[in-house]
Amino acid sequence: MKRLLLTLLFPSILSFAQTKDYKNFDKAVKYNKQGNIEKSIKYANKALEKNPDWSQPNLLLASIYANKRQIKSAADYLLKVYNENDPDDKKGIEQLAKLYYSNGFYDEALFYLQKIEGLDTTQYKSTNQITRYIANCNFAIEAIKNPIEFKVRNLGSHINSDNEEYLPAISVDGKTLVYSRRFMKDNILQEDFFISEKDASNAWNQSMPYGDNLNTYGNEGAFSFSANKNIAVFTACDRDDRLGRCDLYLLIDGRAVNAGKVVNSQEWDSQGCFSPDGKYLYFVSSRKGGYGGKDIWRSQITKNGFLEPENLGGSINTKHDEMSPFLHPDNLTFYFASDGHVGMGDYDIYISRRKNNLESWGVPVNIGYPINTHNIENSLVVDNDGKTAYYTSDKSGFGLEDIFVFDLPENMQADEISELELEIITQKIGEEVVLKNVIFAFNSYALEKSSFVELDKLIVYLKKNPNLEIEIQGHTDDVGNDRENQILSEQRANIVFEYLTLRVNNTLNHKGFGESVPLANNDTEEGRAINRRTSFVIIQ
Repeated sequence: MKRLLLTLLFPSILSFAQTKDYKNFDKAVKYNKQGNIEKSIKYANKALEKNPDWSQPNLLLASIYANKRQIKSAADYLLKVYNENDPDDKKGIEQLAKLYYSNGFYDEALFYLQKIEGLDTTQYKSTNQITRYIANCNFAIEAIKNPIEFKVRNLGSHINSDNEEYLPAISVDGKTLVYSRRFMKDNILQEDFFISEKDASNAWNQSMPYGDNLNTYGNEGAFSFSANKNIAVFTACDRDDRLGRCDLYLLIDGRAVNAGKVVNSQEWDSQGCFSPDGKYLYFVSSRKGGYGGKDIWRSQITKNGFLEPENLGGSINTKHDEMSPFLHPDNLTFYFASDGHVGMGDYDIYISRRKNNLESWGVPVNIGYPINTHNIENSLVVDNDGKTAYYTSDKSGFGLEDIFVFDLPENMQADEISELELEIITQKIGEEVVLKNVIFAFNSYALEKSSFVELDKLIVYLKKNPNLEIEIQGHTDDVGNDRENQILSEQRANIVFEYLTLRVNNTLNHKGFGESVPLANNDTEEGRAINRRTSFVIIQ
């Protein structure tokens, strides 16, 4: 995650006056290349004794202190070389501003960015980069003044190790965690998937390498489940069947297959995730036709495969890079990372919302400081409760990067999904979903009052998915007359249909089946109770 903090800018015209102590400066450069930093500092300072304004030793010391994260000292040495009021030094002052900016010194960065903007030069007035940095500094300064509550917890030794753990994926039911680990195996740097399940006490079991022959000697990453766990998508690079440098692969029945040329391009395609209704695959791609370097796209999933991907548009994507998309099970809340939207700098995590699944995604909102900082933040996933979030950080832990968990602030949370919604999104089209708490009076189609709680949960889901078509179904046990049971089942299905029709705009129909489609044996009261049910199936 760390990057070079400062690149030396040497003046193009060098003075070779005899007063300069090249002997000590050459020693400083030599020791710096060897990694002997203390000796490099010693001889660079000796070189400056006779000529304190000499640019090369000052720039060398600025670079050394920047990489030691002693930012104030690095800036002091830069200011011995560059004058913020001299237009000829604008590149050097930009270097100084970026040094402050990339290390979270926003007030200082803003001061020098405004100096650059004020220089009389067409070059800077015609570029958006300085303007973007200024906007980010202003945002960050206010965000730090108004921090959100953030209590983060390491997931512990069952998940994390002294290696790198990153890119967590959580199943829709919240019980399975899959993530990537980078480690040495047979003297080869390896990236493999590991999996952990929650135990009866809701704690994570010791993780194990993912089965199904998914891990290879190559690199795999960015795993994501479908809602019912029947299919997974992941990224692999440089495989024999690749279409680009990195492709998306599907894990189906324990077999990994390339997602194909509709989804994959000759460019970089990665970081896929399924929509909870199973209708779309979201992913990141650097393919042509986007807004910037890496954009978020989605491809509709049909019976005949993937449709041509569509870009999520200018609300989500920018001229810069977007990555790590995650669509919450509520199907209304979208989390992703970007270095193009206004934020703290580098990659920040954002949230976008919509009212139903037919709407476009709304304007993204930065989820705030200190979740986001001047460092890289990405790969956020959120549990079905809407508030429990997992992400990767190197803040502290067992080794390098670890996986952490925290509660999102209330205004950044997704909607918690009900048990009914969870059952719906984990079923296939055409499978029966039983409305377990819809109850009728004996031998009657009058709904008990408690039934409306369950029906109202179904209404919530239908409003989120206004294009969803369902058939309400009524069923009875085999006690009594067949014809009477058929009529009763039709009446019960109809009363539920009427209640829903008044409250949603979805296409609905209803049908009674009498005693013809039992789920259990009618020989026992327990079995008959199971068979007396109101349910529905998704038509499309």
